[in-house]
Formats: sequence, structure tokens, C-alpha cells
Amino acid sequence: MKGSRVVLFALALGLLARDVPLSAHHGGSDYDQQHLVTLKGTVTEFDWTNPHVQIFLDVKDGSGKLTNWGIEGSAPAVLKRAGWRAETLHSGDQVTLTVAPSKKGTAVAALRKAVLPDGKELSSGQLGEQPTQ
Repeated sequence: MKGSRVVLFALALGLLARDVPLSAHHGGSDYDQQHLVTLKGTVTEFDWTNPHVQIFLDVKDGSGKLTNWGIEGSAPAVLKRAGWRAETLHSGDQVTLTVAPSKKGTAVAALRKAVLPDGKELSSGQLGEQPTQ
């Protein structure tokens, strides 16, 4: 009897632990969806990994100060349906990204649209978002 209670407790704890990171991770309220920002810069890294693709972008402000932004994209499967590939971006590429910036004022954001070095425009793959070209 005691062994089955331990197993049930461990199972319940595992289920709770599984759900807590999901609710925290999918907090879309971290980004300001109402005030999109356009960033022009140089790709320093493009990580095509789950659960979200990451783009790191060096952006110079008006005074020439360089800031490395961390841009969170959709899952690779979602981006693939929107036309992205693991080879879409490379370090050194000059791109323009439209993003929803962090509400905390940090240099992190959620991807909404990208204009690639060849001028091709890709969406983030989220529902209702389409490239304009």
C-alpha cells in the first residue's frame, strides 16, 4: 500500500512539474504586441531548434552603440510551413526584422516578420500573419 502511494505521489508531482514550465514558457504577455519595432542588423547566430527558433542580431542605434538582440521565433515546424528553412539565415547576413519587443525594455523580442538579404519577406508563421510580398 505504501509503495503504491509513493508511485501515485511521484506521478502527480511529475504531472505538475510538466505543466508549470509550459504555462510560464508560453507567456505571450512578455512581448508588446501592440507596438512592433523594426530592427536592421547583422545576424550573429541562427539556432533552428525546438521549442523556438532563436535569432541573435547585432543592431546599431542612432549613436552607433551596438546591441545584440535575442529574437524568439516560432517552432521550426511552424516556420517551415511559412517558408523558412534551417539554412535561411547565416551569421553575417544583413536582415530587417519586425518584432514585438519585450515589455521589460530588454533587448529580447518575438519575431513577427523578416526581410532576408535577397529581399524575400517571410512571416513568423503565426495565425493571421502573412508576408506582404
